[in-house]
Amino acid sequence: MAKENLSGVKFVERGYGQVEPNHLSAQRTGQIYAQLPAAADIEMLQNGQFVKYDYSKGLVDFEGKGEWMLVYNEVKVYRDYQYDADFAMINRNYIAKIYNPVGADDVDLGATRDYSEITTPADPYEVDSVEEPFKHSWAKAAPGKMPEGTRMVPRVFKTNIGDIFTTNLVDEEELALGDILSPRAADGILAKGEGDMKWEVVKVYTMPDHQKGVKLMRIA
Repeated sequence: MAKENLSGVKFVERGYGQVEPNHLSAQRTGQIYAQLPAAADIEMLQNGQFVKYDYSKGLVDFEGKGEWMLVYNEVKVYRDYQYDADFAMINRNYIAKIYNPVGADDVDLGATRDYSEITTPADPYEVDSVEEPFKHSWAKAAPGKMPEGTRMVPRVFKTNIGDIFTTNLVDEEELALGDILSPRAADGILAKGEGDMKWEVVKVYTMPDHQKGVKLMRIA
């Protein structure tokens, strides 16, 4: 169990940021995304942080043109005494490299099995029968690799006005009812301010592990 603040964020007492979902519409709408890797220069993503789903670059980053998405990864801890506060997605802990097993543009036929010698000739009685049925399929496609240096693929939620969740990942010493928080442009961490996305503190609360936390509702 973490005994000190590992998050680098003021409101966290120990460990990393946490999320307790209260009313997150993505759990019903299915607007949950986990296909793009985090940019290579992102060293850590904590639950409660916000990122941009920068699909044109094929990356999760802080610079994309879309709206902020909530990082809410499945908590994976491996010791009985560890809890949500002990988990963050840390770059060095991941080694993912393949984005799509069949997605490469530069097909390398030598890297995959050649089925051309074990298929039957085209059937003259079937108009769509071919000599090589696997010619354009996965059988001869090289895997599509993730962008150079990327290693981890976060799970992010689209949020909507009215969504509510509880978190402690806020870079403020103290928070009060009615405070307005927005994701910072530099790292997507919530702090007081008037950004494009606004979250109101609707309850000064605690996290499940009894650390201090706040319940937030999206208002813009």
